[in-house]
Amino acid sequence: MPNLFTYQKIDKLKSRKQTQHLFAKGQSMNAFPIKLIYTIELAEALSVLVPSPPFNIEAITLKGQLQAGVGAPSRTFRKAVMRNRVKRLLREGYRLEKPAFLATAKLQGKRVNLFFLYTDATVLTQSQIQEKIKQLLERLSEKLNLINKTTTEDKLQDK
Repeated sequence: MPNLFTYQKIDKLKSRKQTQHLFAKGQSMNAFPIKLIYTIELAEALSVLVPSPPFNIEAITLKGQLQAGVGAPSRTFRKAVMRNRVKRLLREGYRLEKPAFLATAKLQGKRVNLFFLYTDATVLTQSQIQEKIKQLLERLSEKLNLINKTTTEDKLQDK
C-alpha cells in the first residue's frame, strides 16, 4: 500500500515551462497569508497542444496528475533561513492535506499544477498554515468537481 502522506519528486512542480505557464496563465485564490496559483488542463487539450509530450498522456487520462510547488518572496523574507522555514511549513501543510484533497477532487483526465505563495511578513504556526491550505484545497476541489460535472454533461449532450 502506498503511503498517503508523501511529497515525492513526482509530486513536485519542477519544470520551468510548467512554472512559467502557471504564473502566466494560472488563476489564483487567497486565504491570507497564502495565495494559491493553479492551472487545470484537460488531457485531451494537452495531447492536441503537444504532439510528442514529455509526460504520459495515458496516465493523466486514467488517474490525473497533481504537482505542487511552494515559495516565499525574498523581498519579504530577506534571510534565507526564514524563507526556507516558510517553504518547509508550506510543504508540510500541503503534504498533510493532500490525501483529503485527492479523496474529494476528481482528477481523472486532468493535469493540475499548484503553487502556494506566502505573502505576509509574519510567520504563522504550522497548524494555522495547514488550516489555510485546507481551506484553499477545499475550494479548489469544488472547482474541479464543477469542471468535471460540466464536461460530463457536455459529453452527454454530444451523444
